[in-house]
Amino acid sequence: MREQLRRKLSAFILWCAFAALYLGGAFLLIVGLIFTSQTWWMLIQRHAGTWEISTKSAELFVLAVGLILVLIIPFLQRRAADRSGPWRAERRSEMKSRVPATDQG
Repeated sequence: MREQLRRKLSAFILWCAFAALYLGGAFLLIVGLIFTSQTWWMLIQRHAGTWEISTKSAELFVLAVGLILVLIIPFLQRRAADRSGPWRAERRSEMKSRVPATDQG
């Protein structure tokens, strides 16, 4: 009983630590996205060079894609976990039904 409680407590503490890191990273991506978009807009307003605008646009794009991935990946993993159960069962039954090849030499 005590061992099970210790494991559950350890798992909960580890889950909280990962959740804090995950949310902190998402927050930093949002802050970076806001500051980069403001700088990008300022560059456009003062008619900066093409190179400055393109590098800031690339930076903005990378931050936006990163934020989208951070927000979408947990949902994609949940869907993949839901689908993997039947697929694994099908693969196991397929492997069991195979007859091992024998040497006919």
